[in-house]
Amino acid sequence: MSQQTFLKVPFVWEEPKPLIEVSPRLTFAPVTARHDDRLVSVVTSVMASSLDASDQKRASENDLHAAVKGFLDSAREDFSYQPGWWQFGINANGDIVGFVLPVIFNGSAKEGLGEGTIYYLGVLPEYRGLGFANDLLAQGTRTLQEVGVWQVFCDTAVANVPMISAFKRVGYRQYSEPWERPV
Repeated sequence: MSQQTFLKVPFVWEEPKPLIEVSPRLTFAPVTARHDDRLVSVVTSVMASSLDASDQKRASENDLHAAVKGFLDSAREDFSYQPGWWQFGINANGDIVGFVLPVIFNGSAKEGLGEGTIYYLGVLPEYRGLGFANDLLAQGTRTLQEVGVWQVFCDTAVANVPMISAFKRVGYRQYSEPWERPV
């Protein structure tokens, strides 16, 4: 049986650049643990309505909650991150509107700096269309800049037009033509 694939659009943020400005519309609070009930709940909600084929596959599993926990745990396999890097975006009413999970690729050092990526970013469905993806992406990028990276490499599903637009608005450059990734 052949493996299903889908197209992803790759983006890169190349350093050095001045620290990115983060809009003050949101405040950011650290996620306390990978299995923080709020994180699992928010990621579950985002994943259930995602435009990404791999998210849709996870969302179709019998126990999405368990699938989300496994997905969050798998971040430790190929990536490194410190407590406080993973953050919730919170609006003026105190509501979590989304999250950003920046990480460093293991074994990616170049001149003492790692290569970063946004492991996952999501805006809750009820807050979509308000530009919060820009704010979350800027915050995750700034976190990686403050840590010290030589670049941030990310991708998103070709069907995820809102995220493609966010990458461009925040200052990422499309790295190449879309490529196939396993679902």
